[in-house]
Amino acid sequence: MSRPQKMPLQRCFLFGCVPRGVEDAAPYKRELRFFDMLRRVLWTRPVPAILTSGTLAAGGDFTHMIKTLGLTLRKPTTFQAASPFDYQNNTILYLPARPRQPLAAQIEALVTASHGHALVLFTSYREMGEVCAALRDRLPYPLIEVWRNGQQLVHTFKQLPNAVLCAAGPCWEGLDFPGDMVSMLMMTRLPFPVPDPVSDAARERYMNLPGYLQAEIVPQMQIKLRQGFGRAIRTEQDTCAVALLDPRASPGGRYHQAAVDALPACPVTTEIETIQQFFRERKSPDYFLHEEVVI
Repeated sequence: MSRPQKMPLQRCFLFGCVPRGVEDAAPYKRELRFFDMLRRVLWTRPVPAILTSGTLAAGGDFTHMIKTLGLTLRKPTTFQAASPFDYQNNTILYLPARPRQPLAAQIEALVTASHGHALVLFTSYREMGEVCAALRDRLPYPLIEVWRNGQQLVHTFKQLPNAVLCAAGPCWEGLDFPGDMVSMLMMTRLPFPVPDPVSDAARERYMNLPGYLQAEIVPQMQIKLRQGFGRAIRTEQDTCAVALLDPRASPGGRYHQAAVDALPACPVTTEIETIQQFFRERKSPDYFLHEEVVI
């Protein structure tokens, strides 16, 4: 009996560049669109594919990712698995009502409620620096700022019992803080994508700005928001409060529903007293012990 032949592995390397000195790069941008390359080198081949990720869907909808990956004509079958985490009991979402306090004051109040153990995600390094400068002498817990290439500071945060870590950029995804390390996750702004030549080219395909925002920008924000939320619960035993401090996400805000749709279903509150009660009910007495640490 002959052995079945193994299919040869094929590797695809995709490269693209815009010549230096070219001011109008639109023709190059259109030619190098990522989904066009995928369609040419992958989706036209008679080979089945399984695409998996925790953030393929934006607000529970796969439309944006299907379009981005050039799969519209293939009409792929989609499936969204339920999370193994009990968000209804182990998580609470805080959306402060308006009018609101200054950002630094909100963060201080939430850090006090959680007794440290906090991760604050910013969309701007400049804003992070300003807020940390305002909080530096006001918090009774170690305050760590992670700028670019700050892996060592992330490690330092993990060694401290109840520190506060302020971060931006790549820290929205890929970091793992199990247990009580991060029991209060704060996201200061909705993580809308920064305009660039690629997004400018995409904008030209839409008749109006609202259509472009709804089809391209809001789904990208929702995916990034879900990635940030993922820093909260890392194991089935974790408990964490999540605060979204952007006024546009508050009840009545322009992007309130889009933000809520992007996140797992969990209790929502506008009262910080409810956050305090959440910690009292779910944390052990040892959690509230305050240790003086100098860094």
